[in-house]
Amino acid sequence: MKEDIKIVSEFYDKSVEIEWNRIVNRPEFLLTCRMLDRYIKPGDTVLDIGGGPGRYSFHLADKGCEVTLIDLSSENVKFAQAHLTQKGSRVTAICSDARDVDKVVFGKYDHVLLMGPLYHLLDEAERIIAVETALRLLKPGGLLFAAFISMSGGLVYMLREMPAQFAEPDEERFLKPLVEGRSYGGMAFTQAFFINQNEVQPFMSQFPLEKLHLFGQESFLAPNEHSIMTQPPEVVEAIFNLAEEMCEKEEYLSWSEHLMYIGRKKDDVIIPDDTDIIRDESVIKSDIAYYNSLPCVFEGFIDLPCLSDDVIHLVCITKSPAIPEKKWVPNYQFYICKGSQRVGEINLRIGYTDGLYYGGQIGYNIDEPYRGNGYAGRACKLVATVANAHGMIKLLITTNYPNKSSKRVCEKLGARLLRVLRLPQWHDLYKLGQRYQNIYEWDLEEK
Repeated sequence: MKEDIKIVSEFYDKSVEIEWNRIVNRPEFLLTCRMLDRYIKPGDTVLDIGGGPGRYSFHLADKGCEVTLIDLSSENVKFAQAHLTQKGSRVTAICSDARDVDKVVFGKYDHVLLMGPLYHLLDEAERIIAVETALRLLKPGGLLFAAFISMSGGLVYMLREMPAQFAEPDEERFLKPLVEGRSYGGMAFTQAFFINQNEVQPFMSQFPLEKLHLFGQESFLAPNEHSIMTQPPEVVEAIFNLAEEMCEKEEYLSWSEHLMYIGRKKDDVIIPDDTDIIRDESVIKSDIAYYNSLPCVFEGFIDLPCLSDDVIHLVCITKSPAIPEKKWVPNYQFYICKGSQRVGEINLRIGYTDGLYYGGQIGYNIDEPYRGNGYAGRACKLVATVANAHGMIKLLITTNYPNKSSKRVCEKLGARLLRVLRLPQWHDLYKLGQRYQNIYEWDLEEK
């Protein structure tokens, strides 16, 4: 990955003037500015991550916005700094990796542009980090503008600019995934990622964003942009007006070289700061050492009795022994019952393995019709009596982030939040789109 980033930064260091002039008076820039101008108003604060030498930054600064430009290329940043000195624009230019922006700028912005990094981060996990970093710097209710290079856009470009490449055997690395309907990450004009248009929405849906738009930044103009821009001004204006109306039509997205997703950050979601996220699993070894010291007794327990229809009780339905080869500890599974009515399930894992740092020693689910009645907390307290009987004085509870109801349960129990942990990529929850977990420790001697 470091080598890929070095290749990208060196490419842009050598092509600053080309990048500055690449989009001027072209459909990509002109149509994208129309969309930006719908939402970004004079006086707004804008963070332009991966903004190159600053073409969009200066457009927004000229409108009266206060803009911070971030780019991986030191030469792009030098160019932008020289340009802003000449113009006196309200732009600050800083050299940084998109994944580390929250280490060099602080505060919250009205809008964040992510119009470059997602072109070059080949690993999906790295693209996720880039989006999450951008969202940490975006105000609740603010807008994220995220751009991608599309697979079909690569095809459009080759047909228009370099048709001879189709006969080059080396192009098979791009053409094969194109035919198969896959995305491609690897060497192109530099190290680059081209996304299948059908994968943009699923990728962005994992973030706390309300989708506003997904549009082609060139609309249907990319295949013939050179001839279009030579037409009389009134013809160009008429074509652009139609292109703006049609840029979100799904059947025409494949005509564009670039796709942009615009989403509004949900008001009630806070993306955890990196200081609260443990990426190095060695950091948690001291916690694991404690939990590994707990006894793993697995006998001498009977079902808790049903006292009345108003009392929550547990019915033990399975007792699973330890399976060392799978790193499974002994486990109790209970029905949570109100009288004779099942209202949910709860598990208690006796002892500890590294995997339980992500899964917890208590796991519960309240059936849909019975949620919000305090059953989870009461069941946890009953399970604690079983844990006590096995000599356990602390329990680890993990909840999805952000799961407000489970957070409230843990707080009412008096559990202490240890940290917010980024799930490893091998974890099943990660594959389902869950990126973080809250890690709580519940001291049973204080309950």
